[in-house]
Amino acid sequence: MVKINLKNASILIVDDQQPNIDLLEGFLEFEGYTNIKTTTDPREVVPLFSQFKPDLILLDLSMPYLSGFEVMDLLQPLVNSSTLLPILVLTADITTEAKQRALSGGASDFLIKPFDLTEVGMRIRNLLYANHLQKQLLNQNQLLEEKVKERTAQLENLNISLTKAKDRAEASDRLKSAFLQTISHEVRTPLNGILGFATLLAMPDISEEEKQEYLFMMENSSNRLIKTITDYVDISMIASGNLICNYKPVGVIKLLNEIKDKFQGECDTKGLNLNLLVPVDQTEVTIWSDQSLLEKVFIQAMDNAIKFSFKGDVTFGFTSSKETIEFFVKDTGIGIEDGAMDMIFDRFMQEDTSATRAFEGSGLGLSIIKGILKFMDAKFRLESEKGEGTAFYFSLSIDTKS
Repeated sequence: MVKINLKNASILIVDDQQPNIDLLEGFLEFEGYTNIKTTTDPREVVPLFSQFKPDLILLDLSMPYLSGFEVMDLLQPLVNSSTLLPILVLTADITTEAKQRALSGGASDFLIKPFDLTEVGMRIRNLLYANHLQKQLLNQNQLLEEKVKERTAQLENLNISLTKAKDRAEASDRLKSAFLQTISHEVRTPLNGILGFATLLAMPDISEEEKQEYLFMMENSSNRLIKTITDYVDISMIASGNLICNYKPVGVIKLLNEIKDKFQGECDTKGLNLNLLVPVDQTEVTIWSDQSLLEKVFIQAMDNAIKFSFKGDVTFGFTSSKETIEFFVKDTGIGIEDGAMDMIFDRFMQEDTSATRAFEGSGLGLSIIKGILKFMDAKFRLESEKGEGTAFYFSLSIDTKS
């Protein structure tokens, strides 16, 4: 594991009592911190902040001229919204109101005087580590954005002489804004969750119950991140024309039972009934298709059905004739308005396209479904009524061998 040197971090101590400053400064120097500035006058904090650019502020609340609350109010417009400025409040005010006001005003952590220096040291280390991780995350995001821009430029230059490739480049330009906005949110949000709960797990006094809760949250964030990355890979393969179909015999009922097992727990958690409907007179139906691509279609359709349903049922299955098999996924969710039916098959789109939309996700699910089914020459349709639910159907030839 790579060791991270936090001892060079810039620490600003703000306290109107010089003995408190001497105690904290002496302790920090003993711990090996080398870049410390102090002030007993809270009016000096803003100029010191601009000059010193602290990685962490130790702040008293009750001071003459300006209270710690007022100091945090002055600092807020100076801090970039995408960065983290840890503030550890050290105060003798033990009221709940003071704690809540400090934490809502920008404080990252809270300790009551007289404090235990060992605990202060651990809180400082954890906050500096969180700040370090946030900076790493910002750097990685910048590198990712630069690589995305570089790769987009390369593709545009490479394909400028080809009409078909030129059309793809123009489509990429139209999607650029949506792509950057979506990838920034859908990658950074679970990453922040993973890093945040990892920091909490490093705290020495957490209970076993809290530890399990944090691990559960980290697992959810990790699964969301993996799904997002998988969606981006799938849509890239579709958009670039590199999708490959490996036709083999596929046992339909076996596949659908595996899908049911995969989503049963999620439906149970949301209180939804998960139903698998197959013809009663059939024990198995074998078709000539690509099982991996079929599974991707079902996973995306089931994800949507469960995500947008809050009660009732999610039902999936198939009906078949001599030549064709028609699959379906139905839900009793929020439904889709008529005017949004075509739009939601576009990349990065949900019916609610606002920045504050209520449902997480990349908005690629139906676009991936559409791309795969077109590649497989499958027919598909969507039926929905706002407030009543949605039904998605797609059909394949049973004995196609291509």
